[in-house]
Amino acid sequence: MTNKEDNLKFLSQSLKMHQRPFIITSTSGEVLWLNNASKYIFSLKDNDKPNLLFIDEKDLEKAKFDSEIADSFDVFMKINLRKKDFVMRVLLHVIPVDDQKYFLIEIVSNSKENLFALKTVLSCLEHDRIGMNYQKQYRLTGNKELTGIEALIRFYDENNKVIPNDKVIPFIEGENVFSLVVISSMDIVKEYFDARKEKGLEDVTLFFNVSAHTILHKDFLAIFKDFIQRLDIKPGDFGIEVTETAELNNLSTASLRLSSIKNLGVSIALDDFGAGYSALRYLKDLPVDVLKLDKSFTFELEETHNQSLVQIAKLMADSLSMEFICEGLEEEWQVKRAISLGCEMGQGYYLHKPCSLEDLNNE
Repeated sequence: MTNKEDNLKFLSQSLKMHQRPFIITSTSGEVLWLNNASKYIFSLKDNDKPNLLFIDEKDLEKAKFDSEIADSFDVFMKINLRKKDFVMRVLLHVIPVDDQKYFLIEIVSNSKENLFALKTVLSCLEHDRIGMNYQKQYRLTGNKELTGIEALIRFYDENNKVIPNDKVIPFIEGENVFSLVVISSMDIVKEYFDARKEKGLEDVTLFFNVSAHTILHKDFLAIFKDFIQRLDIKPGDFGIEVTETAELNNLSTASLRLSSIKNLGVSIALDDFGAGYSALRYLKDLPVDVLKLDKSFTFELEETHNQSLVQIAKLMADSLSMEFICEGLEEEWQVKRAISLGCEMGQGYYLHKPCSLEDLNNE
């Protein structure tokens, strides 16, 4: 075997077994080859192939740029998979071979866990295996009234078993495909509002999780406004929880969009406070009404150092006229300790376990 043949063998085998999904196409978009990771995330069988299209024609023009060295750049591509469309962010490599050019499309994935999350989301979107559970939030003191409800996305496998969210959401929350999950979940949330009157929940705020990345999606604001207009609700009935675990690069745009959402009478909560990026800057620049302390602080409330941090977070919320919710209350001692630290509202398994809409009531 010649050196050239050896090099070709090692290169093709490396791409085939690489943990990142790679797809080779012609400049017209015809799929010529997929590696194992691509076949895995798209659940491809036999000779199945996805169809790939550029979202922006300008990207195609860039891809035709002549160079002796392969060009690479980020683009969004529409991927049609068994009559279902997905939009994904990919790294496009323009590879010259002799007198022709080919596209090596790389779907960014940093681990096997990330691959599993991508496969799960794509499969659940394709087969409508996304559902919703609901968890109540309570006032911890006084009459311990019901103050709010959080809608929690659930992913189901082909056997209708729940796939844990921590196996999915943290790995794809910052990706465009997760925005499709959020947007498709809105119809499920509408079912709650259709049923809440008979359940005695008309005066309770429902909170829905939206990643910071989704808020920046170019179509999200228009879709969300249309969604609100289709609901028979009054100000204070609905809120969104902005998850801060995905890094937010365009804070000014997010602030403007959240302000537009707030003007619709929708409450804005900052979820998982203290667990992700730029927490203090978020408080400074975003129009937040509710601050939700991440459960990692609640789990270690017996530690003096952690107690001080909780008190500081509560003081910040009070100073900024925000409501403060302590998440992750799973045992009685945590509730008592949270109350002693000044926390007035809480959420967690000890107070209420997430349940289906059918089992939800104003208890």
